[in-house]
Amino acid sequence: MGVFETLKKYKWMLPIINNADRDIKRIVMKNFRLKSKNFYPEGEYKADVKNLINCMLCPNMCRFDCGVLQVTQTETMSPAYKARIGYYLSIGKIDPADPANKEFIDLMYKCSNEENCKVWCPFEFSVVSLLETVREDLNDKGLMPDYCKEQIEKLKKTNTIEDYNIFKTYKEKGIENVETDSKDEVFYYIGCETMKFPEVVKANIEILKKAGIKFSTNLEKRACCGAPAFNIRDLDTAKDLAKKNIELIEKTGAKIVISDCPGCVETLTKRYQKAEINVKTKIIHIVEFIQQLIEQGKLKLEKPISDDFKKVSIHDPCLLARNLNDTTSIRAILEKIQGIELIEPMYNKEYTHCCGWSGTLHWADKEIAVKEASNRIEELKETGANIFISACPLCELGLAHGVKENEKKNIKIIDISEFLLKVI
Repeated sequence: MGVFETLKKYKWMLPIINNADRDIKRIVMKNFRLKSKNFYPEGEYKADVKNLINCMLCPNMCRFDCGVLQVTQTETMSPAYKARIGYYLSIGKIDPADPANKEFIDLMYKCSNEENCKVWCPFEFSVVSLLETVREDLNDKGLMPDYCKEQIEKLKKTNTIEDYNIFKTYKEKGIENVETDSKDEVFYYIGCETMKFPEVVKANIEILKKAGIKFSTNLEKRACCGAPAFNIRDLDTAKDLAKKNIELIEKTGAKIVISDCPGCVETLTKRYQKAEINVKTKIIHIVEFIQQLIEQGKLKLEKPISDDFKKVSIHDPCLLARNLNDTTSIRAILEKIQGIELIEPMYNKEYTHCCGWSGTLHWADKEIAVKEASNRIEELKETGANIFISACPLCELGLAHGVKENEKKNIKIIDISEFLLKVI
């Protein structure tokens, strides 16, 4: 981020500092100058101590748009408070090995990876990433929480985030598996969680067939991308899964990998790259690929939408909107559909609010995750629509938890691919 962009984020502070007494200005500036001397500890840490300190000293604007904080209504859950506790845990001011401090350790995992904090942060870092660096130090001390150990055991045992190999349930779910002949145009990389939505998988396969794409799914050989292990910061497990994925991607010979899960796309690209794992094949989210197919004339949206599906709203997945920087593909597709009335929620595009089901939050505190999902459903209902379209299996899973029992007949959470089949 350039100096001018940084100044824009700080602009609201300038009148406050300018109107402060001279002594207060002097104290503030002196403390900022002395932060290295007063706060930086000696020793080596995996935790990103520099940015934890920056976060601690920030005026904490992100607190007003943190979904977990909005649910709990307690300052303990604010991004800057978590950063401060992470700093204390890392340097030993709070002893992480003391059982009495378990709640402080759990706090490092009560985050849904939504990264609204990054939107507001003048340093443009994410508290999500900062907490992950703290988790690495905790792991090194043998202090990984049991609810995280359970996820790692699943990944090691089944190569998926379930306690069974969810990819091999394709037969009972009526999903067609296409094994590679090493000459694929596209490798359709189905997410672990998408396998819980067989109609979404079937819709995507049908769309690829209608567009004449030569593709494979390779469900007999699939493994999780490793995102849960990256979140928990068990990098050995993450790298083991990455190796399996790279071997399979290369075996397909595909020119491009498309995935229905934003978390998979982010992991196969940004997270692998950060861990110095190289994937040569281009990887994009399936909505971007579908938009390209429509623009190229390979898919034609010729049917008008039926009356009961005309009025819709969009839930932008956090990872797709903020981490993959794509808020246009879904809208470009929907704009091509005859008769549709698209009503945007107040919090949309890069300012979207989370479904509550990403990151480590739903393992550390499912109740908070469900409440965050409920808050998002209420925001979507304010549009007056009862059809909510998304493009992420985790979002569709999370949002479903937020729908009240008496509303389940009226509210429909639907994936963009299922919606498209109605008009192709």
